[in-house]
Amino acid sequence: MTISRFYLCAIPGPFWRSPSTISRLNLSTFASDALSCERRVSKEVNLQDEHTRYTLICRQLEQEIVHSGRIQWIKDWKEFPDIIRSGNFPATVCYDGYLSILSRLADHPINDDRLGASFFPPDQVEKHRQAFQLWAQQQGLSEAPVIKQRLVFLENAGRTDCGVVELQTSFLSSQYDEAVLAQYRGSAPKAEDAHQFINIPEFEISELDRELFGEKGKKQHLLRILVGQIQEALRNNEPVSFGNQAPHDVITEALNHFVFVTGDRPLTTAQLRIAYSDGSEAEPFPVLCLYRSSNADTTLVSRPLKVSLMSMRHFELDPEIDFCWFRNREVSRTRTLAETDEFCYNTTTSQLEESLKQGDLYMHMFHTGFEPAIIGFYRGVVQKLLLLRSQKTPSLHVLPLYFRGGNSYQQGKSWD
Repeated sequence: MTISRFYLCAIPGPFWRSPSTISRLNLSTFASDALSCERRVSKEVNLQDEHTRYTLICRQLEQEIVHSGRIQWIKDWKEFPDIIRSGNFPATVCYDGYLSILSRLADHPINDDRLGASFFPPDQVEKHRQAFQLWAQQQGLSEAPVIKQRLVFLENAGRTDCGVVELQTSFLSSQYDEAVLAQYRGSAPKAEDAHQFINIPEFEISELDRELFGEKGKKQHLLRILVGQIQEALRNNEPVSFGNQAPHDVITEALNHFVFVTGDRPLTTAQLRIAYSDGSEAEPFPVLCLYRSSNADTTLVSRPLKVSLMSMRHFELDPEIDFCWFRNREVSRTRTLAETDEFCYNTTTSQLEESLKQGDLYMHMFHTGFEPAIIGFYRGVVQKLLLLRSQKTPSLHVLPLYFRGGNSYQQGKSWD
């Protein structure tokens, strides 16, 4: 399985200054261009192009470091200055739970002390460390091991005139990762204590679940199994593997259970790792992050946009729908399942963005199967709902419909 992990890497000051006389690294140009993008984004100038450009620049900056051959792993914090004097970059793998931290940071604008940024030039490290420490205190996360690890790393970087870059990659994994994480896990609290800021819900079969999957049907059994796997994955920061274990309607209802939190429980946003049967791992799925809305406009319900998930799957649907969300030819290209998931996610976010420019959107989504398309689509829906919750308009409502034979479709739980 391809596992993507997060790393903290310190880059000495001379590598950030232009022109660099000690290497061919182009960090100063990338950092300057990315910071300019951030300023334009904060002014809401040409947002879509700027977001795309910013992502590409940050990836190039990270790749420069990954391919530099200068990364050296820290075995003891005392080694930090010695590694720098040798001309290398001190680095460490982030402890478990960092994805959950990032999901909370996503609520902050990138220009708010740059809390959501992935790189910090030397002159910004100390200011960011103080802002991050204050934010962690406000969130009640000060005792989380990964928070302490990051603060110590930032402190050492600030003392040694280093900038910091966060790397997300699967190409640095080594025995070093396992040694560091094993040492951390050996001294960390028990799983239930280490994940105390993730409030994992219990599960009980609801009346709608019984209607969907039968009183004692096979799918109800599969739903219980999948929910149990997701609960265990969240407790241990492990991926859930999707292949042929559960059909698409069971997957959709299980994810819905973990995305939406009842009003009497706090939001404790977490990230569910997603793996596929071909061994690839996709972007994590945000869970425990939304209260269910109850403000669907009845006029929209009476005239929903009727959409089939993917073309060329159920021709009998054609007279009933307005269009197909994905084209089968584009989704079914040769790539890993995680890459297909990413394509479906990106397509969904782009199409939702365009659709919501016209106002509120109430969508009937007729399912046609295929796990990466399902997960990529609903990940895009959740991300859009998270953005829309801070606004009064527009609103988004998605109602899944599952084929039950003949001309019969059954409604699942709504996503709104």
